[in-house]
Amino acid sequence: MPVYLFTFHAYRSWGPDHPRGYVRRNEGILPPDQEMAQHYDRDATHPPVIFDEAMQNHLIEQSREICNRRNFRLHYAATETTHIHVLVSWNETEIQWKTVHDTLKRLLGLSLAKQTAISGRQWFARKGSRKRVSDDEHFEHLMTHYLPGHSGSCWSERDFD
Repeated sequence: MPVYLFTFHAYRSWGPDHPRGYVRRNEGILPPDQEMAQHYDRDATHPPVIFDEAMQNHLIEQSREICNRRNFRLHYAATETTHIHVLVSWNETEIQWKTVHDTLKRLLGLSLAKQTAISGRQWFARKGSRKRVSDDEHFEHLMTHYLPGHSGSCWSERDFD
């Protein structure tokens, strides 16, 4: 059974002017760059997204509903103002990670549009992150240390066992 940690970043929540630097595809982590930040700002199609508490709670509830409808198993969801992590698994081995990732991202974006009554907006950064859970030890680390360490809203299947 595949288990993945998907991360969906809020649109423009971590730009080139971030004090800790930024990530650029095929280049890795780069130092802060004010000039590049201005370039990103000029090219932006929407204002930055910050997930407030209501949006964080909504993202978690929608993650639960989407997983239930699609027969995915949501193990944990954790949020910050800048992103949501979703730890999910599924039984159908023919379903690829990209299908699950894209389904969650698309439906979460649609649900935010409906909740906020703002259509045509980009809610998430173009690329998300995916990490396949390698073994039971990795899974336990995510469930007991990494995900509970987030400062936003969270939900764990273990809270309801």
